[in-house]
Amino acid sequence: MSAFIQLSNDSLRAEEPGRAPAGLEGMIGQSLVMQRLFARLRQAAPHLRVAAIEGEPGTGKMLAARTLHTLGPASGAAFTACPAAHFLLSETQALLEEVRGGTLYLNRLADLTSEQQSRFIDFLEWWEHRSGRDINGIFPRQLFVGSSKPLRQLSVSGELRTDLCYRLTAIRFELPPLRDRRDDIPALAESFAIHHGAVHGKTMRGLGPGSLARLFTHSWPGNVRELETIMANAVMDCAGQWIRPIDIPPLVQSASALRPQISTVAPSEDDPNLDRMILRHITHVLARTRGNKLRASQLLGISRSTLYRLLESGSLASHK
Repeated sequence: MSAFIQLSNDSLRAEEPGRAPAGLEGMIGQSLVMQRLFARLRQAAPHLRVAAIEGEPGTGKMLAARTLHTLGPASGAAFTACPAAHFLLSETQALLEEVRGGTLYLNRLADLTSEQQSRFIDFLEWWEHRSGRDINGIFPRQLFVGSSKPLRQLSVSGELRTDLCYRLTAIRFELPPLRDRRDDIPALAESFAIHHGAVHGKTMRGLGPGSLARLFTHSWPGNVRELETIMANAVMDCAGQWIRPIDIPPLVQSASALRPQISTVAPSEDDPNLDRMILRHITHVLARTRGNKLRASQLLGISRSTLYRLLESGSLASHK
């Protein structure tokens, strides 16, 4: 039995590594907000024709669209996704042929210009008229749209046509940011570790002591996508089967972990503590190397084992 995996309220309880996490299709979540979302997805999926999926970048909107497709009446046909603007500017006929009888998912709806929104209205009217009369035509059976901003909010601000908003938001699903579903971090992190371990031919069992506590100190501005990136990097640095705190790259609060980070935090004159000053400098160098500990140790002029020891002692000190 492992003692590392799930968080229940404020405490950890033992969980067998490799046990299938609670979720729906490919979506993982045992938090109350996600269980409520799963219930809505299950209930609505068999009857959907048009739906909006909203949520911050990295929350898993495309995965939610795939889940609705898998649970819905078009599951036996194709699922095709592309940016809404690309769909309206490209060979629409070819894309419709590809998704015949299946599900078309158009994301980044907030990027549409006024002219593109007008074209989208025309397409919706044509689709609703023709697909209702000719079931053998080249039409998607379901149409889902995704947006990182609430469509009704875009309509109020004048960024989205009101009539287009009405057509798309009769049924909508809101995906919560990771900061609002922190109970799901343990299961998500373990799942990502095991998955990326398998991709790289490494047997991963989960998170070692102290690793989960470090993940909980982060606000996750990049949401689930950022967590997956962090765990993929941790798997690459991990020498064993359990992710250690020193395997986890620097967690930058102000931006997504998908981009290179340069720390602008300078040693504070109000904090003369030498250990914390050293840790700040190490964190700065690690950010410059995007978490590459070998490169960071070379720049610092120390061995990698010394870097690990300093990071581990600093991590423990920061939680006292």
